[in-house]
Amino acid sequence: MTAGNELAGVVTGVGAGVTRFAPGDRVFARVNKRALGAFADYAVVEEDLLAVMPARLDFRHAAGVPLAGLTALQALRDLLGVGPGGKLYISGGSGGVGTMAIQIAKWLGAEVATTASGRGADLVRELGADHVID
Repeated sequence: MTAGNELAGVVTGVGAGVTRFAPGDRVFARVNKRALGAFADYAVVEEDLLAVMPARLDFRHAAGVPLAGLTALQALRDLLGVGPGGKLYISGGSGGVGTMAIQIAKWLGAEVATTASGRGADLVRELGADHVID
């Protein structure tokens, strides 16, 4: 089994019934955790696990998005039910999951407080944090 959870790349071929992607599309994904394989030169990924890469991201940065993004999304939306008018504290706002969590929480309508060192304070403010604790 080839290791690896996250990838970014270019679609080289699609299976029968695939409608959302075509060869040449730039994509990123968190692969099926039972199959893994993201560290291979080529990977087979189910259509519903892929997303189109934003044009401003390079492959290296895009490959780092899925796991942190999904962790934040699942925690905030699915486990905590964060929504409009909610107030949320995010520990370590300038880290991988924290940077995603701030943006998702704001998108869900919450007021966000977070911690960041002096070095990360500007970043978390740019991401939308309402309150920053050094």
